[in-house]
Amino acid sequence: MKVVNLLNFINKAKDLYTLDYANCDNELVNFLDLMTEDEQFTQKVDLGIIFVNQKSFDQYTIVDGLNRILSLSLLLHAVCECYKKTTAQNEKAIKTIRNKYLMNGQRTKLRLNDKDSVIYSKIINGERLSGHEKKSRMFKLLHSFWSQIKSENLQASNIFTMLKKIFVTLVETDNVSKRNLYYKLNGNRNLNQILLIEDFLKENGIEEEWQLIRNKYFSLDSDIERFLKDFFITKFNYKKFNPDRLYESFVNYFETMMQYMPEDTIMQKMKHAAALYSNILNVNFRNDEIKQAFIKIKKYSGEDTYAYILEVYEDFADNNISETTFIEILNTIADYLSNRQKNNNNVEFNELIQYLNAFITCK
Repeated sequence: MKVVNLLNFINKAKDLYTLDYANCDNELVNFLDLMTEDEQFTQKVDLGIIFVNQKSFDQYTIVDGLNRILSLSLLLHAVCECYKKTTAQNEKAIKTIRNKYLMNGQRTKLRLNDKDSVIYSKIINGERLSGHEKKSRMFKLLHSFWSQIKSENLQASNIFTMLKKIFVTLVETDNVSKRNLYYKLNGNRNLNQILLIEDFLKENGIEEEWQLIRNKYFSLDSDIERFLKDFFITKFNYKKFNPDRLYESFVNYFETMMQYMPEDTIMQKMKHAAALYSNILNVNFRNDEIKQAFIKIKKYSGEDTYAYILEVYEDFADNNISETTFIEILNTIADYLSNRQKNNNNVEFNELIQYLNAFITCK
């Protein structure tokens, strides 16, 4: 742990890598607002802790602190753009800034994930952005920097004087799981749960099996999220499921199951459940009675029953209940949903589950 000037840290680093699941959709930092708070630059500004993993002497992976580093990089680029094509001295200074803080050869020093790197690279390399890309937080902050520098006539020398007052506490995370630390520090944000899960699977060497499941059954992120939510509701008997804890549920399930079976067997079980859930989503059934029951269930907005249906469907697929029983259960659910749509005070589905379970036991 050490206190460093953020500008100096970026200068000394050759490459700054980011995590695949870390995005730039959250709050960025307007450093220029700090100038209005302390116009004489007499105070040291503490921007808190930045967690990094040192890959080599001058290469780092940013575990937490990306928004602060990204925001500073955008400010430096804005300064270059505002003073571009003014004087020969400024052109020389711009080249120095880009070489010290923004670029490593032909590549940007800051390496964002695939989604964000396209916009960031276009910005830093002065390429044209689409209308959609201009709606990103990165471009909006950059535009704000441009506007403030121009409207307030901010001098580059004063901006750098201010930046020399900005410090962070740098903490290296050599023997700590980068993913778990990131998840713990950012659990209150809208994290991409699927990317976290995929990094966990990559770490365990089974990412290919997961991608086969995704490619075959779930082309949309929303569908894979729905499947995992309902899959874990059945496995953990959740009354309510928090989608912001999808990664956590996945890891708990996987690590628990690994105590009893190898990873490839777990993936086979998930693949089996995924195939069944895909049939539910797409009403893919040969039996016309089953298909008609599912058409009714979808018609009456029965998505909240899918978790229970998946559990029963697995019993049917494993020959634990008969086809007749399965159809009766589906029709009972369809009737319940029809009544629920007509009467808001209808019986809760949790109470219906007790009846259905009793029905299955009798069968």
